[in-house]
Amino acid sequence: MRLRSRSPGASLAAAVAVLVAALAVGCGRDDDLAEITFTAGADGAAASVWVPINEPRSAGTYRAEVDWGDATERLEAARDGMLAGAWMEDLTSDGSPELVVALSSAGSGSYGAAHVYTRVDSGAKRLELAPLGEGQRVGYMGHDVFDVEDGVLLREFPIYLVEDTNASPGGGVARFRYSFEENAWRSMDS
Repeated sequence: MRLRSRSPGASLAAAVAVLVAALAVGCGRDDDLAEITFTAGADGAAASVWVPINEPRSAGTYRAEVDWGDATERLEAARDGMLAGAWMEDLTSDGSPELVVALSSAGSGSYGAAHVYTRVDSGAKRLELAPLGEGQRVGYMGHDVFDVEDGVLLREFPIYLVEDTNASPGGGVARFRYSFEENAWRSMDS
């Protein structure tokens, strides 16, 4: 499993502002202390995402403090696995950045998931990402790596052939980008 977190355009001041806001809403309680924290920011927005210290790394919840630029919001969501990264970037081309939280399940498969939050009038809304298509899952055994580059959500994983062991995939790497217009993963190889 590789852990990645990039903060394109994030400033130290934005990250500090999120941490100060987090303390102001009560992050000083014991159940809000973090063992693993990611920060991200773009276009005047910033976020801090963490796992409460009293929870196991393998499952539980994660929390996020999101400064959308004109309002701050606190989120909590269930997780199956560990935090693997966080990004804020405009993925839907609506002029406002989305928060992406990447997760990696515990165990040898490290199956990944990405949670994407967008801002709506009533607060943050989690967007439901479509699963990989049947043909896109051929040779899939987990080990997902998510990234965000130039406003695009990316996903890659090793391709396993029938005789491969979990430690030795032999089929190359599958690379996908998420199309929010089509609500589907699209191959980067075609």
